[in-house]
Amino acid sequence: MSKLLHAEELARIAGVHKSTILLAIRRGELHASRTVGRSARITPEDAQTYLAARGKTLPPELDVGAQRASLAVLSESADVSALVRGAVSADVDLVGGGSLYRALVAVGARLPTVVVVDLDMVFMNPISLIRALRSTVSLRTAHIAALGLRDDLFGAARAAGASDVLLKLDPRGLAEALTRLTGRVALAD
Repeated sequence: MSKLLHAEELARIAGVHKSTILLAIRRGELHASRTVGRSARITPEDAQTYLAARGKTLPPELDVGAQRASLAVLSESADVSALVRGAVSADVDLVGGGSLYRALVAVGARLPTVVVVDLDMVFMNPISLIRALRSTVSLRTAHIAALGLRDDLFGAARAAGASDVLLKLDPRGLAEALTRLTGRVALAD
């Protein structure tokens, strides 16, 4: 399961009332991200930890492999997201959805091992985004890879905190770099 859980879903799995889950979130016992409407969303990993701490059995949908790599693509372009998806192995969890907003929410909630930032975004400053991601304490160990067409932004991306810079026009190099960063080999076509 790679989707975020609603408080009601976790309450059903844990056999408790929804208010018990919401109280655990308020107390800091359970990590959750918030949507624009202030609804709580809980990652399967956090739900698994919450259930294990209470001696509950884990349902199969929450059985998350501890060694599973996760990757988020922060881009305004669906083509860039598709390019990255095609370059990674099927056993890498892709967090977020098709939109930049969903991907940003997922990065905050899921803390992926690799974050790919599109340097060619129009409505968001990618260098400031990299700087903000790198300054987030929980993302300090994440690999942040900048993906772009023009090498004039690569130096700025590295200075902002990107650990790698990748060229969009080199799909083979992109696949090799993402394989190295995620530790997972992509299947050959």
